[in-house]
Amino acid sequence: MRNGALACAFAFCAACGGGTDTVGTGAPSATDVPGAATTGGGSGQPASTAEADANGPCTTSPCAPSSPIPAPPATLRVEFLGVGGFLLRSGADALMTAPLYTRPDMLAVETGLPVHSDPTAVDANLPASKLANLRAILSGHAHYDHLLDVPTVLERAKTATLYSNSSARNVLDAFAPDRSMSCGGTPASSSTINRARVVAMDDPTASVVDYTNCPDLRPPGAPLTGTWVNVPGANMRVYAVCSTHPDQVGPIHFAPGSVEGEQCTAPTRMDAWKEGTTLAFLVDFLDAKTKKPTFRVYYQDAPTNAPIGFIPDAVLSGKRVDLALLCVGSYQNVNNEPAATADAVAPRYALGGHWEDFLQPLGSAPVPIPLLDVPGWLVKARAAMPDGTEPKLLVTNGAAGSARAVLPNPGDVFEIATP
Repeated sequence: MRNGALACAFAFCAACGGGTDTVGTGAPSATDVPGAATTGGGSGQPASTAEADANGPCTTSPCAPSSPIPAPPATLRVEFLGVGGFLLRSGADALMTAPLYTRPDMLAVETGLPVHSDPTAVDANLPASKLANLRAILSGHAHYDHLLDVPTVLERAKTATLYSNSSARNVLDAFAPDRSMSCGGTPASSSTINRARVVAMDDPTASVVDYTNCPDLRPPGAPLTGTWVNVPGANMRVYAVCSTHPDQVGPIHFAPGSVEGEQCTAPTRMDAWKEGTTLAFLVDFLDAKTKKPTFRVYYQDAPTNAPIGFIPDAVLSGKRVDLALLCVGSYQNVNNEPAATADAVAPRYALGGHWEDFLQPLGSAPVPIPLLDVPGWLVKARAAMPDGTEPKLLVTNGAAGSARAVLPNPGDVFEIATP
């Protein structure tokens, strides 16, 4: 980081980053990327093949009855992990947005003191029970407050795949068991992460990102429309759309640019976790039998100016968004947020994340990012999504309430029923 002003900018207006309240199927076919969908199934293979595996002819003698396909789950469970982290679970499938438990203070961020992920903090907050059946981790950009702890989580959640951008992929190449020959003079990480478990959705040779709403940002040769990507071993699929990250304060932008080329070691300076291409995501939890979405979630980890970061109507058609996970940090630096996103995505419910000052020590009482009008975000969100206008109530920590837009505290748990 070049000076204290830049560190303050990042601290005061989050890299997204308390409140008083606690509160589509029309996409083109897949390209050749790990887990890419070919017909919209969630098993990592064409839907017809998946169904044949489940219902095909008996090959044993005597013929044993096949295991029945379970009914689709009736509930989506969501836990707020703090900062930008959410843990979503439907039936046997779980997905996480990137959490942050390692908390470098302003001095470390400002001066470039070396910081490494704190595995003790990660383990204390993400025990094995929470990582059970975790299949996917999402990060829409590669700033440290999103990615610093992800390698530690991936090392513990052996069945999870990270979906992010090329900057993130290049950083996590440092953990690959088959690092580049050019890395021979640098020490290898004590833990390894197979390259197939880190998917760069914007890979210039196999992009699956939808650039419909931001054609000027489309790299040469990349398709204009996106592709659903199936999550291996799960009834889930992910769709990425191009987005942007606002400046944090005035013209000051923390860690812009992208990490280019395979890295031999992970960054230790926080401003070396460079942003890369910013993405937003649509996630479908799928019925195991029909492969149709039972729950649909929109996720952004940076607010943006409309229509960038929005899901094209053709992709949204056929299934309403059940939950929008929206970024509160920096929302004052873009136009008409969160109302514009709420209007475009039209979710049943919304949760606001990335509102806490993450330069404070882990375990301290959460406080809003300085200068960020967190109560104002909630007022605007509820104006766009009036209370009591959904027939089924959002359940917060076991109690049903009429609010559709909620600002959660870390540890809050929500339950969403099927419409």
